[in-house]
Amino acid sequence: MRTYSTFLLTAALLVAAGAGPAGATGKVYRWVDDKGVVHYGDAIPPEYSRQTHEVLDSRGVRVTVHGERPESDAPVRDDRDRALLATYGNVGEIEAVRDRRVGYLDSQNAVARDRLEDLKARRVELADNPAAINELATVQQRIREYNAEIARRNLEIERIREQFDVDIARFRELKGLPPPEETAARSGG
Repeated sequence: MRTYSTFLLTAALLVAAGAGPAGATGKVYRWVDDKGVVHYGDAIPPEYSRQTHEVLDSRGVRVTVHGERPESDAPVRDDRDRALLATYGNVGEIEAVRDRRVGYLDSQNAVARDRLEDLKARRVELADNPAAINELATVQQRIREYNAEIARRNLEIERIREQFDVDIARFRELKGLPPPEETAARSGG
């Protein structure tokens, strides 16, 4: 019965929060006072802000938990560790963000490669025309620029992948999760 009444209370608060200031940010905070009473609101009273509390999104889904200790013995070393734990709930969420960032750069490279092919075709058309020497020089310059752009994005993609690999490994360590090889071996794949 308590779960049902908590659900109703949460739903009512989320509806009310959608009409007020929390609706603008989509965040609702959940905390427990000194008497063990659960509270919901768009802000946490200062006396409870350093205690464990949850941030819920507009659907009532827990987004982050503040003040909760990591599940493993790995110590939180710095703000980056705290940010990892506060931002992501699982490795899949980290991979999804990585894939979106890489996908954005990949799509920019695809557009640049298409344009590059057009420029190369134009270069072939202009190659035997002495009257088009200025346009040919411009086309060749643009080809160099597009090649440099693609190379720069490829380096950025590699940097993003490397940083996310580090973040995923650290997140696994903080959460006490096994390395991916062990997970794959256990599932038979």
